[in-house]
Amino acid sequence: MESIKEYLKRGPAKSKEIQAYTGLSQGSISTKLKAMGDKIVRIQDGRAPRYAMSREAFGGGNRIPISTVDLSGNSSIIAYLRPLLHGGFFVESVKDTPSVLLGDSLNGLYDDLPYFLYDLRPQGFLGKKIAETMASLSDGFPKNPERWNSEHIGKFLMINGDDMHGNIRLGESLLLRIPQKTTQYSRDEYQQLAQNAIAGEVPGSSAGGEQPKFAVYCKECLSHVIVKFSPTEKNEIAERWRDILISEYHATKTLQSYGFSTSDVELSEIDNQLFLESNRFDRHGAIGRSSMISLRSIDSEFVGLGENWPAVLKALAERELVKWDHVYEAEVLWHFGHYINNSDMHLGNISLAIDGDGFRLLPVYDMCSMGFAPTPGGHLRPYAFKEYDPEPLIINREVLMETKEMAYEFWENLKQDLLISEKLKKFLKLNPMG
Repeated sequence: MESIKEYLKRGPAKSKEIQAYTGLSQGSISTKLKAMGDKIVRIQDGRAPRYAMSREAFGGGNRIPISTVDLSGNSSIIAYLRPLLHGGFFVESVKDTPSVLLGDSLNGLYDDLPYFLYDLRPQGFLGKKIAETMASLSDGFPKNPERWNSEHIGKFLMINGDDMHGNIRLGESLLLRIPQKTTQYSRDEYQQLAQNAIAGEVPGSSAGGEQPKFAVYCKECLSHVIVKFSPTEKNEIAERWRDILISEYHATKTLQSYGFSTSDVELSEIDNQLFLESNRFDRHGAIGRSSMISLRSIDSEFVGLGENWPAVLKALAERELVKWDHVYEAEVLWHFGHYINNSDMHLGNISLAIDGDGFRLLPVYDMCSMGFAPTPGGHLRPYAFKEYDPEPLIINREVLMETKEMAYEFWENLKQDLLISEKLKKFLKLNPMG
């Protein structure tokens, strides 16, 4: 058996290849592989299966459950993660495993952590706070989540992965965990929660994005929400962030009025501090959940373009992984975003849900005039942006003009908001759409 193990350290191999290396007969190889039990991973890839050696990882053994939480809060195993001795991972399917979890090759083999688990790594403003907390608890975790490797991510998800975005969870302990009563927070507590978030106390899950925020269950609306907030200082930086939050509120309301699916949003002011509350579409009731995976992670596995919402969706549609309606919608949103000066439409700012053996587009979020945001160094950009004159991908010129009219309405609504700054009011004396 040691000779088989030594050979499989190189990577997956067929029975004939193992026979040639060991000099053993097919029957002997079959008997020995069977005797090695779950240390052996059988990979069905073509007519003849390949075999690989598993290893233990993340403190969870060599066969780690991957589960999902449904709309009612019930968990079920949808696959098993098999860490491999030669490196990488294998997703072992069960009866109802969606084929998209098996990756681009459909054989379940991954060189590193599967895209749908990598997507759950701590990221953005809240992710940095989580990484800092983990680093304070263990020297093995870097303070910067961007420096986390698959080992860090896997260990974290096994221990703390029960409240990440979406509904995928890793590890047996999360399956056995007794659901806790959901802590409810009143909107009157948002100011204190914002102070806590800045101080590094993270009450909710790791929602992405660099803007300061926290995630809680709102007592008044009886739903899970993500709450962004402006700085408390009375200066131009704080004023500019107020304008950004107000722009997100009006962009969302404009899109809703045209029939686009978005989160429900509420804008409130407490002692000169603005709070933008958005309902989470990956949470249902107190404990229910649904699928959510960023387009960035899906693109990295199935396409590889690295940018441009409609272009990536188009490539997915050509492989019948999304419907063409989603490409159309993504392109309209993409152009609308440019028309309202959203400079932050990276692939992490749009997400899909697993839908059968494909994906479907989720409601839009983080749609705002981010091009006006202060730079990381605190420099204030001018209230101006270049004219946008795109070439449509799949929509026609008529739809593009309708999108521009939608953006015109956004700017008009924003101009009439009494909460915007005097500088933004001055800029909006003339509608940027003409």
